[in-house]
Amino acid sequence: RIGFPWSPASVDRALSSTGGTIAAARAVCRPDASVSFAGHIAGGTHHAFADRGEGYCVFNDIAVAAAVALRDYPEAIRRVLVLDCDVHQGNGSALILAHEPRVTTFSMHGASNYPLRKEQSDVDVPLPDGTDDDVYLHLLKTNLDRLLSDKRPDIVMYQCGVDILSSDKLGRLGVSLQGCAERDRMVFDACSAQDIPVVCAMGGGYSPDVNTVVQAHVNTFRA
Repeated sequence: RIGFPWSPASVDRALSSTGGTIAAARAVCRPDASVSFAGHIAGGTHHAFADRGEGYCVFNDIAVAAAVALRDYPEAIRRVLVLDCDVHQGNGSALILAHEPRVTTFSMHGASNYPLRKEQSDVDVPLPDGTDDDVYLHLLKTNLDRLLSDKRPDIVMYQCGVDILSSDKLGRLGVSLQGCAERDRMVFDACSAQDIPVVCAMGGGYSPDVNTVVQAHVNTFRA
């Protein structure tokens, strides 16, 4: 189910990827933190479950980092929002965190995309094939504003996969490179306005031209 064979290198990568997201969470949660944003160029392995991996995901770094933040920084972190904007539903995150009342899981994803069997996030926004910039950004803003207002998270774990691009060979959506960049600006600006720290994991991106994927990820950090 993971999709690739085991090797010492793959084990090291899976552990390091999870550790990177934990390190990013610590960077914004610790009492002497001087930053409110930390990014991780790997991570976003949201298809991994507690008892197994799936879809190229071995360990669920987002769920692990959320648990570490709640455990190690109880005075600062009492509520977590997992904001998953990868084109694939964060099924592993949804199931792992389903019974953790301090964490709200949100997934905005392609309705007809992987995984075939979806889990139930606290908030799911399934999108039809071909969804364009205007519809995508409107739905995200509406849900993001409501979640930040109602849930008042102390930290946002942001899965910002760039497989929402119209050029993505697995995505099926119609979001432009500019629309993807605006998505990231929208998230960062909304959280910054409320002094909410953000941990960003890069997630997926499968455009045939790797330069498009790189540019989309660079835009995230420029936002």
